[in-house]
Amino acid sequence: MMPKPLMKTSLLWVTDPWSTLDQAHDTTLRLAQEALNLGLNSYWSSEEFLLDAPRGMLRVLPSEAAGDRTRSLLVPTEQIHQLHYRVDPPVNASYRDFLDRIRAHGVSDSRILNPPEVILNQSEKLPPRDLLHLAPPHCVITGLEDVAEAYRAAGSMAGFVTKPMNQAQSIGVKRHSDRGSLESFTALLESETQGFQSPLLLETFLPGIANGEVRLWFSAGRFIAALKKYPKEGDFRVLIDEGSRVLAHVLDSRELEIAGEIGESLHSQGIGLAAIDLIDGWISDYNLTSPGLLVQLEKVHGGRNFAKEVLDSLLKGF
Repeated sequence: MMPKPLMKTSLLWVTDPWSTLDQAHDTTLRLAQEALNLGLNSYWSSEEFLLDAPRGMLRVLPSEAAGDRTRSLLVPTEQIHQLHYRVDPPVNASYRDFLDRIRAHGVSDSRILNPPEVILNQSEKLPPRDLLHLAPPHCVITGLEDVAEAYRAAGSMAGFVTKPMNQAQSIGVKRHSDRGSLESFTALLESETQGFQSPLLLETFLPGIANGEVRLWFSAGRFIAALKKYPKEGDFRVLIDEGSRVLAHVLDSRELEIAGEIGESLHSQGIGLAAIDLIDGWISDYNLTSPGLLVQLEKVHGGRNFAKEVLDSLLKGF
């Protein structure tokens, strides 16, 4: 029997495996629930069984039954209006392969949030070219030939951090007080890049992190709200899962100006969801794959329904 046509707008949320999600605080699940509240068809799936279906079909779960595979059903790809692919980095060959397969099942790029080509070509550790003036002093190491320039750059910094460019959150981020000798510096970069096989960002250390990192939430290029995240006690990194606190934040005039620039850039690239982090007015992270902390954003702002505001922005035209 052919599936009955779905008349309502249908959203599909694709995440990492169910068992890995912090279900009470997960942004995707919050959005999926709000889609149900708005009377939309809302489905959840993960890579491991989404494509376990004939070509042109997707295996999904109703959002209210997410995680219960006995409730899975097949939905024609043509009946999914937006597919939100929200799997955490690294953005590697496996990530690219899945996007290729989802396209082969009939999901066009125009229905995938965020645009696949943007995700595949934009590191989350640096903003795009039109916003690079908002990035802290930095250099990118992709091979041994970049070491000399990086050594010179590190010499002008009062401490620096190294960030694996293909990782999410604060995974692999390390602080260094000085560059040391060229020999020891080269050994450091070789280790941090797994033998110069993985790109690494070297960036000046921003002492303003002690006063918190501002997260700006955007939907369809529209600024939604902000919160401030503080480093974990005894660390320079923000580690939400390990006790970093968050507070509501109202943007100052400079931050409002930056938010306007970022919103224009996101809109021009067709990016639906983004969470951009600032330290002292510098862009410290540019989260596009699975921007998070929406649940925390709502909580610190007194329970305001930002999920509805996000969906209202995303669904204009449907």
